[in-house]
Amino acid sequence: MGTYLLGRMLGGLATLICVSALAFFATALAPGNPAAVLLGNMATPERVEAVTRQMGLDQPLPTRYLIWLRETVQGNLGTSNLSFKPVNDLLMTALPPTLQLAFSSLIIAVVIALPIGLLLAQNERRWWSRPVSALITVGISVPGFWVGLLLIITFSVWLKLLPSAGYVPLSRGVWGNFRSMILPVLTLTIYLVPPLVRFVRMTALEVLREGYVDTARAKGVKPSAILMRHVAPNTMITTVTYIGLQLGVLISGAIVIEVIFSIPGLGRLGMNAVLNRDYPVIQGVVLVAACGYVLVNLLIDLAYVLIDPRVRTQ
Repeated sequence: MGTYLLGRMLGGLATLICVSALAFFATALAPGNPAAVLLGNMATPERVEAVTRQMGLDQPLPTRYLIWLRETVQGNLGTSNLSFKPVNDLLMTALPPTLQLAFSSLIIAVVIALPIGLLLAQNERRWWSRPVSALITVGISVPGFWVGLLLIITFSVWLKLLPSAGYVPLSRGVWGNFRSMILPVLTLTIYLVPPLVRFVRMTALEVLREGYVDTARAKGVKPSAILMRHVAPNTMITTVTYIGLQLGVLISGAIVIEVIFSIPGLGRLGMNAVLNRDYPVIQGVVLVAACGYVLVNLLIDLAYVLIDPRVRTQ
């Protein structure tokens, strides 16, 4: 087990190094001079050259990357070219809304999708199984931003029950924070549930065809007991893998929803940084997202150890 976890940790570290290099060189090689963008209307050749030297942009790319990597390891991600604030402060301000949105939606989606997928697999031949499966297929085809706009029109414009945009931090009140996050969390949950239900259903159907399930049926074990004792635990192993692979979808969906609902999270921060060519912020957002991805995958690998006894023997 120790070798298994150590291998996963080394793989995560290698991933972070590769992502850091890609983030740095992709922004460094992008067209346009950050010094000229920073100066704006006051840009002259002399001023651009002076700011370029001040920002260290006149040095070779490998040297700039090593300097940036050294500062990053020390916890210094630089200063924003747009707001002149430390990137660390901007990320710490934007991180809580994103974490709340992403993890609240993921937890709710898992709680909803698991029982629905298991019940659909167990009752595959019931008359209501096909309509529900068709509804799940339609849900997969619906884009998340469209769901968000429908919810805004329904609950904010017509019913006037919930705010259409904005974010209230927890420090300013639990109720205000709850009201501001209902629609974003609901939108992302609706976006995540259909594919997860379909995956759980397909995995559970494969488990139901296994020989040990037939043996349990022959012994007279109740269908509900078979579902809970045999199908659900074996379905969880592959479902945990699927959830880890869906983290990219979760991050991209959170970015879109943050823009729609004007949530000051990492997605909106990164979007504004891209539009304004604020390269230090872009690099910081990408690196934080990669760290989150690696960390969650390490937690999933740890969950394997708890769920699957075979992993503990490795």
